[in-house]
Formats: sequence, C-alpha cells, structure tokens
Amino acid sequence: MGSTNRSDERRPVPEVSGRREHARHRFLEAVDDLPLLSATPDSWAELAARRLPEFLADHAICEQQAALFGLNLIAHYPGDAELVDRMTALAAEETTHLRRVWQLLHRRGGQPSRRRPNPYVQALHRAIARDSEQRLKCDRLLVGALIEARSCERFTRLLATIADTDEEVAALLFDLGPAEKRHWQAFHALASRDVDPTWFEAHWRGWLERERDLMASRGIQPSVHG
Repeated sequence: MGSTNRSDERRPVPEVSGRREHARHRFLEAVDDLPLLSATPDSWAELAARRLPEFLADHAICEQQAALFGLNLIAHYPGDAELVDRMTALAAEETTHLRRVWQLLHRRGGQPSRRRPNPYVQALHRAIARDSEQRLKCDRLLVGALIEARSCERFTRLLATIADTDEEVAALLFDLGPAEKRHWQAFHALASRDVDPTWFEAHWRGWLERERDLMASRGIQPSVHG
C-alpha cells in the first residue's frame, strides 16, 4: 500500500478503442462491494469532467487531508500496533497520490488550492460519539471508511465518464479507485475489532444511512465530495 511512484510515471491505460468498456468494468469491480446506500448522479461526473482543473485542485486537498487523518489516528492510538501499521501505509499511499495530482496540475498550468473546510467531512465528524473512548475510536474509523468509500465511488464514476477523452486523468483515476477501496476496507476492519458484532453491524448501518442523507442534502459541485 505504501509504495511510491517515480515523479514522471504515468500508468498505462487500455487503447482508446476499448478504454471506455475497460473503465466501465473497473468501475463495476471497484464499487461492487461498496456499502454506500446511494449512488452519485451522472450529472456530478459530467460536471467534474467539464471542470477538471477545479476537481483536481480539490482532489489534491483531499489527498493531503486523508494522509493527515491517518497520521492523526496514529497520534491518538500509538499503542495499537495494527492501526499504526495500516495507517502509516495509508498515509504513505495518500501522500504518493497527492504528489501525482500536484504534478498533473503543474503540467497543465493549474494551481493547487489552499486548505479549505470540507462540509461533507465536517458533518460526519460532528456526528462522532464521544460518550466513551471505545465508541469514539470506532466512530473515527468508520468516518474514515465512509470518506474513502465515497471517494472510491466518485473516482471510478468519473473515470467511466472521461476514459475516452482524457488519458492522463484517466490513468490517475484508474489507480485511485481500487486504492480507495482498500482504504475503506482497512478502516472498517479496524473499527470492527473488539466490539460486539451485532452491535457493530447495526451501528455501521446507522452511519451508512447518515451518509446517504448527507449526500442527498448537498448540492453538486466539481469537487470530490461536492
């Protein structure tokens, strides 16, 4: 998970004639096991495809925040060896993604944005329970799982939209969808430890419903969680 890429590396994608079908297959493969209760509308992917510089600038911020979130979890739970191992790997991979997005923006004459509030992420964090340390830890990890799952769904949906029109961005998204899938599964697995399985499934379902309702209340912007 924590491997790095050469600064000039561009991952190959299929030839143009079969790229859209291959992207569709990758999308279906990546989202098949996603737990999300709602799907991103095609209108979001079409908007993001038209306004890729804005999407990429926002994407860079999200990658930075994802890496910092993993490192913050390590700071909160340094004695949890499994969590530390998984989150160091996640933070390294997210940092690699950040570098790739920045390089892509630079090649296209774009500028990364400054850090800004993410209403989607903020709303999820406000719902974290703080009545016990065990539940606080579980909820922090489940919020991470939700963010990564939604990112997986959106990256692969956008890939299916631009596969025939922007090979460079398609190559980036071709890698990121499956990576985000691994990440949400890692967060979910960590959260499920040391808690009653029946309680956990019901609790996770509640988070999924909250995320579905949150997405339904948001407008459509060319950002990762817009």
